[in-house]
Amino acid sequence: MRKTKTSGKTKSNQEILADKALVLKKEAKKNIAKAKKSLKLAEDKVETYMKDNPVKAATIAAGIGAVVGAGVAALIKGRKK
Repeated sequence: MRKTKTSGKTKSNQEILADKALVLKKEAKKNIAKAKKSLKLAEDKVETYMKDNPVKAATIAAGIGAVVGAGVAALIKGRKK
């Protein structure tokens, strides 16, 4: 087992990895919070757009549904061969 000295104390590799894991966990939590905030802002923008332009929003949704449906149909057809 390799030992390293940090601030007058000796830490094992396991302790060093545990410290790094804790730092990474904190960073991940911060990034998740940022992502949630960004998604909430995007959700609010989409909701506002849908309320202001209901016909366009419905047309866009129908177009996306048609594309997804065609893709699924193509995949199913391709598997049957």
